[in-house]
Amino acid sequence: MTEHERRVRHPIRWVAGGLALLTCAFAVVAATRPNFEASVEASPLIGKTAPPFVTTTLEGAPVALSEHLHRTVIVNFFASWCGPCQKEAPDLVTFQYEAKAAGLSVDLISVVFNDSNAAAQQFVQTVGLTWPVAVDPGGRIAASYGVTSPPTTVVISPTGKVSQVLLGPSTPAQLLRIAAQEEVTTP
Repeated sequence: MTEHERRVRHPIRWVAGGLALLTCAFAVVAATRPNFEASVEASPLIGKTAPPFVTTTLEGAPVALSEHLHRTVIVNFFASWCGPCQKEAPDLVTFQYEAKAAGLSVDLISVVFNDSNAAAQQFVQTVGLTWPVAVDPGGRIAASYGVTSPPTTVVISPTGKVSQVLLGPSTPAQLLRIAAQEEVTTP
C-alpha cells in the first residue's frame, strides 16, 4: 500500500465511524423518545351540550350525533393532507380495537375537515377506518365545535356534554384513559 492510499483510507475510516456513531445515536433517541399526546384545549364548549349535527357519511348514509348519545362519543376532525392526521389515524384504529376489547361504551365519528371527499375516501380506505366518516359541507360542523385545524378531537360524555377537546394527534392510551374515565364519572 502506498503512502497516499494510507493517508486517504485513514480519514475515510474516521468519517465512516463518525457516521455509524451518529446513526446509532439517532436510533437511540428515536426509540426512546416519548410518544407525545394531544394537548387538552380550554374550550368554551367544555361542560356544555355538544352541538348537534346531521349529515351524511362519505358513502352517503345518514349520520347524526343524536344516534350515538348515551355512550361516550369521540368526534375526530381530520384531513387527508394533514401530516399529524396521517400519524394519528392508525392510532385511532388501535384505540377502537382496544376500547372494544376492554368493553368500553364508546363510539367514534370522524369528520372531514377542509378536504375533498375523494381524497378523504382514499385516506379512509388506506388506513382502514371502520366507523362513520361524516362530510362537513361548508365546514358548518367544524365551526360549531370551534375547530380551526386538524387533528382536533372532541370527547362527548354519555350525558351529551363536551368533556374534553384535544389538539394534535391523540394516542390510543390517552383516548382509553379518557373513555374509561367517562364511564366511571357518568351516572
